Amino acid sequence: MKQANACLPPDSLTGAIMAMEGIRDAAVLLNGPTGCKFYHGAIVEGQLPRESSFDPLQFLEEFYFGQPRVPATYLDGDDYVFGASAKLERILPTVAAKGHSLIAVVNSPGAALIGDDLNRFIQAANLDIPCVAVESTGYSGTMEEGFQEAVIQTLRTLKPQQKKSLERTVNLLGISIFQKHWEGNIAELTRLLALCGVNVGAVVCAGSSFEEIMAMGNSQCNVMVHEELGGRIAEWCESRLGLPTMRPINGAPIGFDRTEEWVRGVCRAVGVSPQPAIEAIDQARIRGVTYIQRLNSLTGLPKGATFAVRAPVSIALPLTQWLHDYLGMAPAAVDLTDADSPLMPEMKEVLNRAGALDALGVTDFSGVDMVFADGASLAQIPNPEGMMTGVEIALPTMGYIDVVHKCLLGAQGTLHLIEWIVNALRDC
Repeated sequence: MKQANACLPPDSLTGAIMAMEGIRDAAVLLNGPTGCKFYHGAIVEGQLPRESSFDPLQFLEEFYFGQPRVPATYLDGDDYVFGASAKLERILPTVAAKGHSLIAVVNSPGAALIGDDLNRFIQAANLDIPCVAVESTGYSGTMEEGFQEAVIQTLRTLKPQQKKSLERTVNLLGISIFQKHWEGNIAELTRLLALCGVNVGAVVCAGSSFEEIMAMGNSQCNVMVHEELGGRIAEWCESRLGLPTMRPINGAPIGFDRTEEWVRGVCRAVGVSPQPAIEAIDQARIRGVTYIQRLNSLTGLPKGATFAVRAPVSIALPLTQWLHDYLGMAPAAVDLTDADSPLMPEMKEVLNRAGALDALGVTDFSGVDMVFADGASLAQIPNPEGMMTGVEIALPTMGYIDVVHKCLLGAQGTLHLIEWIVNALRDC
């Protein structure tokens, strides 16, 4: 039987590229073979589009290979023996001419073994825009490790400084363009904070500009969204920029209670009242209850329906808690992609209260009523007669293109979850 976690998770190279391409006006220059380029070039343009046309004839110049993003030095056998000096000397001015505000030169794992001094080439190019060298993203690290290392290296190189103090302004940490519905999530969290008079300065390496990143030190504090993508970055900002961090103890703001808890934490950190956002969350609760009660009156569901989750702990923890405590669903399998998370004790406590501690680490999702996971995992689950319903909450996807922003976080994200659940279970 195929297992739900049979696909390989994204690695640290992917994390580093997503971090740097997550800066809206930055570009990644990949020092590596074309095999490392095409997937990443397609993903970043799909997740954060910059070009209105995908006509490959518009990007035929050297290093681009028909894609507008992630130009590469296309290393071959000779380059691994003699070095890639000639290509690095040509590619830097070519990419700089595109009008970016920042260039990140990222080594693929193989290129890191060659020993080319990226900083030397950057200095020799004498460009008018700042450049960051990411010499190594790690050879077997996770996407989250590569993401954080690239962000810290960028902040260390750029040295953002506090020039003025912006009250009631926060930065969001721990969001990546490699996440499903990342733009909708940011929009929802920004909406809730704006109701309380709190502004979002920079969403670090997830849609903010180079200028916003450089000004992040002006904010009053950082706010954590996903611990696995921001924990080390928060520590660096605390020690180097003097920016404190509001870190939720129960993971990301998924579900009404965790969203309210997150908003209260942010408002407490900046000294404002959370009441306007709490009222908006309560209005969403009322709307959600209406549809849940209709489903329950007809079918008795969602209470008693089984579910499985495959996700980082920052998502799996609040999602499992909400599905069980709020909807009465039963956890059958919880497969965590970052089992060393500092949120693990809380995850075990939630499952223990549900009498389902044995669900932790289960990877066989067959026979479960609803599965919340990435598209690749969902595609591998045996599903005779369409008995299982899958909800994509992470990349890679099965190809559905979201034109309208959707979200998983906040009050609106919780209503989206209710919508998916009600539609999945109404015919059971």
